[in-house]
Amino acid sequence: MTRRFYDVVFLGTGFEALLAAALLARRGFRVLVLGQGAQPPTYRAAGRLWPRRAHSFLATHSPVARRTLSELALHPSFRRRSVAIDPAFQVVLPGHRFEFALEPDALQREIAREFPTVKRAVEDFGRACERHAAALDRAFERDLLWPPETFLERREVARATAHQPFGRDGSALDPFEEFPEAHPFRTVVTAPALFSSGMTADPPVPLALTRLYWAWCHAVKLDGGAGWLHQALLDRIATYSGEVRPRESADRLLVRRGAVVGLRLAGSGEEVGCSFVAHARELDSLLRLLPERGALADLFERLGEPTPRWFRYTLNVLVDAEGVPEGMARDVFYVRDPGRLSAGSDSALRVDIAPQGPDGLRTMTLEALLPRRGVEEIPGYVASMRQRLLAALGELAPFIDRHIHLVDSPHDGVEVHDLRAGTIIAPDEPWSRGPATMEALYGYPVRGTLGVFAFPIRTPIRRLLLCSPHVAPGLGDEGAFLTAWSTARLVTRSDRRKEWMRRGLWTKIEI
Repeated sequence: MTRRFYDVVFLGTGFEALLAAALLARRGFRVLVLGQGAQPPTYRAAGRLWPRRAHSFLATHSPVARRTLSELALHPSFRRRSVAIDPAFQVVLPGHRFEFALEPDALQREIAREFPTVKRAVEDFGRACERHAAALDRAFERDLLWPPETFLERREVARATAHQPFGRDGSALDPFEEFPEAHPFRTVVTAPALFSSGMTADPPVPLALTRLYWAWCHAVKLDGGAGWLHQALLDRIATYSGEVRPRESADRLLVRRGAVVGLRLAGSGEEVGCSFVAHARELDSLLRLLPERGALADLFERLGEPTPRWFRYTLNVLVDAEGVPEGMARDVFYVRDPGRLSAGSDSALRVDIAPQGPDGLRTMTLEALLPRRGVEEIPGYVASMRQRLLAALGELAPFIDRHIHLVDSPHDGVEVHDLRAGTIIAPDEPWSRGPATMEALYGYPVRGTLGVFAFPIRTPIRRLLLCSPHVAPGLGDEGAFLTAWSTARLVTRSDRRKEWMRRGLWTKIEI
């Protein structure tokens, strides 16, 4: 029996879902967010709060991020907590160490030092990225549905993107045409893109490469990291009278005459009515909620099913502040073998270094991309990554082993290691750990608009929406904002009585 009714129910607490839920609650819709088993961006172990993955905010350049944060009144808080980092990032590979300095003269000196034979080509690449970014900004500034589906939506998007040079599939222009095939600058651009994209194209399409490289050039760190942003969105949903139940989940969607009319809560069996359901988790979990898998057969026949190819593995290392080498950037991409960059494992490593705490310690968050075959087929593969990444870190930062206090990963099922005391510490929340908690990066048989979108927001089941990383996986953080804004746009326009609330709520404010 249905006892409660909501305008929209979100299944999952991912970034896309929380953004869209906050927007809709702000616009007067009754919103419910169920955790659906999703883990928060931080966890507790050994009396400390650790991140589940490395984090830099990569959407400061995006018009859709600006208007979303402005509508949610998060812009002032965001500005207070955002810190520009200089250098923006650093790429270390055999024979080269390149850092993107924010000061133009310093950047030119760095290019001349590392790549003197192709200095002009590197500078031309940077100017081209700026032009391409401006072209896409003009498209993303418009209130359009991404990705488009209907004839009118496709026509509007085609007009908005007609001036960008990459074509409909994002690959018409080769940004590396002036560089030799195996030139190290290709790795400088590709490594950050691989770690910030959710689409495992090899390599990413040219449009995604240039857009993500441009995003890294303008990245900021947030005081409080992803955990603060997650909590800020939860607070906004509550402020606008939305409801969040992070520990609850649905075990069945109620579908009648081809449309979602509600869902059943796991455990209690309570039925909740709603106008829309927005699914924010992996597609295979959605299939388990439907009465029959065939309801999405047409969608999969047209686009294929996404296949996990890589998994994000995170290792947190607590070290003395003096153990971090002088000159090491806050974000470092260490490519041990450029020829195997796209092979995953420990051939490439991202290192995110937090500021020094009051105890004189710093947290280094290491992130590696593990191939699916190793994770699923090789016994002990995930558990072995702890020592393998520590060895790679020792290559990047010599003598770091003398300064390590604690080592922990939320993904390998191993306890916290206290290297100073030579003991292990039981984790606070063992049920929230293990290989199953690793984020999957998917391969998509069919790429959508601009080569960076994958699945549409609408599904063949009416009023069942996708608000997940499957929608715009090729654009990283910006893709999450586009997904959230488009989801909120669809729901808002379904109720003309509330459509007026959307108008004039935000102004263009620079982050």
